[in-house]
Amino acid sequence: MNGKNGLACITPISALTQPGKKIVIRPLPGLPVSRDLVVDMGQFYAQYEKIKPYLLNNGQNPPAREHLQMPEQREKLDGLYECILCACCSTSCPSFWWNPDKFIGPAGAARGVSIPDR
Repeated sequence: MNGKNGLACITPISALTQPGKKIVIRPLPGLPVSRDLVVDMGQFYAQYEKIKPYLLNNGQNPPAREHLQMPEQREKLDGLYECILCACCSTSCPSFWWNPDKFIGPAGAARGVSIPDR
């Protein structure tokens, strides 16, 4: 929106309007355009999948009870769990544009550090 990635669903029009200027809406950069404003997110999701964004059991039998998380452990994740995989951060990153098949992008990196024992 006006040259910056963002979520149109939560961005007020008042934040985009400037006297005498039109609001410009474009598809996310760095991803192939399917149609109009719709982009193919396949490459973004493929890179995200490479980090295995889930807990691994390392081949062991399931534990007798769930893994408990202490409040101080949870605090370390503040700012990381809110990601909705919108790709705004990754498509703002030139490294993701130039190496989409190698660079996991900011979304993948943030998720990778939020998983314990990785």
